Amino acid sequence: MSISRRLSTFLAALAAGLSLAGCEYAGLLRPSVLSQLDPPVARLVNEMPELDAQNDATIAELYALGGLEHAQPGPDGVMRAEITVPEFHMLWTPAIIVMPRGGPLELRFSNYDQSYHVAYLPDNGGRQVLELPSGKGGIARINLDNPGLYWFGCPVGDHVGRGMLGLIIVKGEAPAEARLDRPEQPRPPSH
Repeated sequence: MSISRRLSTFLAALAAGLSLAGCEYAGLLRPSVLSQLDPPVARLVNEMPELDAQNDATIAELYALGGLEHAQPGPDGVMRAEITVPEFHMLWTPAIIVMPRGGPLELRFSNYDQSYHVAYLPDNGGRQVLELPSGKGGIARINLDNPGLYWFGCPVGDHVGRGMLGLIIVKGEAPAEARLDRPEQPRPPSH
C-alpha cells in the first residue's frame, strides 16, 4: 500500500475516532483540508476557535485562505504588518490583522498579481486609499483608536466579491463613554 493511501486511511480512522469522542474539529483532518492549513490559517483557527458560532461563520469562510497575522509593535509605538496580493489570486494574505490595542498601524502592501488593485482602508471614522499597480507596493499608515472590527477591501471591479476583503481586529475594552446604556452582556471567553 502506498504511503499516501496509508496516510489517508490513518487520517480517516483518526477523524472517525475523534468525531465519536465529540471533537468539533475532526473535519479538519481530511487530507484535502490538511493541505490548506498553512501557518496563517492555523493562526486563524488558534486565535478564533469559536469560528463555528453563527456570527463568526462569515469570517471563517472569507478568510480561510488569507489567514491571520498579529500586528507587531515597533519601538516607536506604531504597530506594523505586511499584506501581499499573491500572483493570480484575488485575496489579501493575511486577510485578518489583529492589533493588541488601538493606535497607529502601518501596513506594507505588496502586489504580486498582474491586476491593478486598491487598498481601501479604515482610519478613525474616515478612509484612506492606497493604489497598488501590478508588481508594485506601498505603505499606508492608519489610526484605529477604538476596539472593534474594521473592514478593508479592493473597490476595483468586483475584486471584493471575488475575495479581496480583509478585516482588522482591534482588541481591548470600549471606553465607558462609548458603551451602550444596557445591562452587562455575557462575553465569550478570551483566548
